[in-house]
Amino acid sequence: MTTDDLNVNEAVATEEHPGEDFESESLLSDLGEEVPDTANLDMLLDVNLEITVELGRTRMKFRDVLNLSNGSVVELSRQVSEPVDILVNGALLASGEVVVVDDHFAVRITKLLNRVERLKRVL
Repeated sequence: MTTDDLNVNEAVATEEHPGEDFESESLLSDLGEEVPDTANLDMLLDVNLEITVELGRTRMKFRDVLNLSNGSVVELSRQVSEPVDILVNGALLASGEVVVVDDHFAVRITKLLNRVERLKRVL
């Protein structure tokens, strides 16, 4: 996922929730007293985060990993119809489905933790 993709998703989120205030004051009011030291939240708003989309997992023996070659198929734990996990800095924040946009893979978010839960996991 590129920065352009994030900007597009950000624009879509804004269009879907017109008038929603994304400034730090509303974030602080959402968090309330539950998360300490949120006074400097403005400093974090421009921090880059690693977004990972997990298609599935599998366990393999070391010898099987060494035997992998071009064309090898690794079966994952999920079925095609199951949603993928979307993690930010290793913390699960959403689930979605894989889609293709202009010959690129993308993820459509289908379920998102609420705003306070997302903030707590990132902070």
